[in-house]
Amino acid sequence: MTAGLTTLADAQDTFVGLLTTPLISARIDAARFSAVLKHRTQISEWCGRLGYRLVIAGAVARLHRDPVGPQLTAAPPAWDPPPRRVLVLVALIAAACEGTDTTTTVQILSDEVRALSASPGARVTPYNPDRRPERQAFIRGLDQLAALGVLVRRTSDESLLRQWEEDGTGVGGGFEIDQDALLAFTDPHTVGLAFRPVADDDEDETAARTATRSQRLLRILVEDTALLYADLHPVDAEYARGQRSWLADLAVSMTGGTVEMRAEGMLLRLPQDRPSSASPTVQFPAATAAPWFALKLLDAAMTGRLPDAVGRITLSGTEVETIAQQVYRDNYGALTKVMKESSGKMLDVAQQVLLGAGLVRQSDTGWVVLPAAARYRW
Repeated sequence: MTAGLTTLADAQDTFVGLLTTPLISARIDAARFSAVLKHRTQISEWCGRLGYRLVIAGAVARLHRDPVGPQLTAAPPAWDPPPRRVLVLVALIAAACEGTDTTTTVQILSDEVRALSASPGARVTPYNPDRRPERQAFIRGLDQLAALGVLVRRTSDESLLRQWEEDGTGVGGGFEIDQDALLAFTDPHTVGLAFRPVADDDEDETAARTATRSQRLLRILVEDTALLYADLHPVDAEYARGQRSWLADLAVSMTGGTVEMRAEGMLLRLPQDRPSSASPTVQFPAATAAPWFALKLLDAAMTGRLPDAVGRITLSGTEVETIAQQVYRDNYGALTKVMKESSGKMLDVAQQVLLGAGLVRQSDTGWVVLPAAARYRW
């Protein structure tokens, strides 16, 4: 591989890494931060094409995905997302850090979060550190911010943290607050755009849709890796079909992946031999129980059912439960202890895999099996 191609591949991998981890601190990952600086010009060009902002302040790089147009993309849910309570506490801890000295402790932050959550303007369930599950969620929130470099551990004695988690006594350990990372964690400008009023005038919406069309469609392909025409406004879908080669070329140039052109849309496949691409790519199917039974459910859901004109199969909740009961009975001996509890438990476990892989969507009435699922027919 020539030096030029090597440089481009490194820039693409760095860009994909920013998409998966938009906040990078040199204190946490010096190599990735250095790569962002090295390829800053190229990455900034790609960000401009997608309507993003790359901000570098001190030893922190932050990719801001400012909302564009009249609608947001609908990426599949994260494979194993933190519980909602943990995410709420992450936000509260970050807010507490803004009014705290550069060094702090677990106990001090816990006290601040308790006060913030009980304030008159707070619209969250008050945080109660007297309950062990709440302290456990709080520790998980600290871990989330530490992974981003917002909090930096100053004590290595794990017993302090465990003591605080177990019985709520002691300081719990010390942290340093990285002010650059904290300021980059959220941006009022991006938050303001996300919560701006939706255009209530057809003419305004049409103008916004037209002005942002190429950015929105390219974002869907790059961020979600699947652009399905049936998900789009009819005018957007017509544009995407007409410009599919152009959209695919841009996505490939930014990520180094390949794009499959399909009747129902486009599918971006990221290269598996690069670190940033391999890490976020869902490994499905896999030789473990949950993906294996997810594959069984998926195959049963598609057997004997023809897709509609846009490649989807719709199942009612009753049909999904019937399929789960059948797979449960036929494969009971291979189920894990947790999944043997009931067909519903098996369904819950396997369904999370299918949702995370972007093969199935939940509707108010059941499942919608997406066109990409046909790739996994037995």
